[in-house]
Amino acid sequence: MKCWFCGKEAVAVSIGGKAVCREHANVIDRICFAKSDTSTGYATYEWVHNVVLAPDEWIEWESWEGGKKVVRT
Repeated sequence: MKCWFCGKEAVAVSIGGKAVCREHANVIDRICFAKSDTSTGYATYEWVHNVVLAPDEWIEWESWEGGKKVVRT
């Protein structure tokens, strides 16, 4: 498998699904996926460690309250 960006041999697949070489792999410590069931109030969390991001990928945090996205400045 070849790197999406330069064609070198890939060493990982990013969270966005792109094959990347060591030069283009950005590793972050961890991210958390959270899901809540509004009918029961039950929430689940999934932690993913050593996450690989490609250079053109990023992670954003969104907050929602009452079914509406909350913009924090």
